[in-house]
Amino acid sequence: MIGLTGPIASGKSLALALFAGEGLLTVSADALAGQLLTEPAYFNRIVRKFSPDKILTNGLLDKKKLAAEIFGSPAKRRWLEALLHPGILERIHTLIIRSRKTAAVVEVPLLFEAGLGESFTYTVCLSAPGSTLEARARSRGWSAGQYRERVRAQLPAEEKSARADIVLDNSGGRRELAEKIRFICRFLKETEKRKKNESATAGRAKI
Repeated sequence: MIGLTGPIASGKSLALALFAGEGLLTVSADALAGQLLTEPAYFNRIVRKFSPDKILTNGLLDKKKLAAEIFGSPAKRRWLEALLHPGILERIHTLIIRSRKTAAVVEVPLLFEAGLGESFTYTVCLSAPGSTLEARARSRGWSAGQYRERVRAQLPAEEKSARADIVLDNSGGRRELAEKIRFICRFLKETEKRKKNESATAGRAKI
């Protein structure tokens, strides 16, 4: 099982889609968090914590307003993470055990921050120069201040890369990243095949 992470705007969603194209089960922690935010048990607690006038638009949770609240306050961000993380992990586990696929990739932006590095067989971190990451974030409509605020809420990009088993440079285009991901998938298949052969050989030896 692969844990996929990387700094903001490093291309995690694209990488996850490319892994899916190679036939692996893919799970996005961010997508699961978005699902939880709409469920009454979570929604009601969040509204009580932050107050409706600050985070709702027409009675619905406004993710941009919520982001402004939590990234402006480390204490509020930690509270929300403590609320959501157990539910996210439970759903990730359920999706994996129910799948018939032998390999899974889980995208977790805060993988190392949440202490989940040892939960995966391999951890993969995407990387790109800081100027490239900021330019991508700005192209999504973020201000320089919003980008810096979110960067400060995570481990430095260099530390994420240092902790990962595999670092994928994603400073190029989609085709380059796709080729690197195909290589990783071939490696996983060969590793799995070798383990099965070794297990079969060991079983015959015991007999």
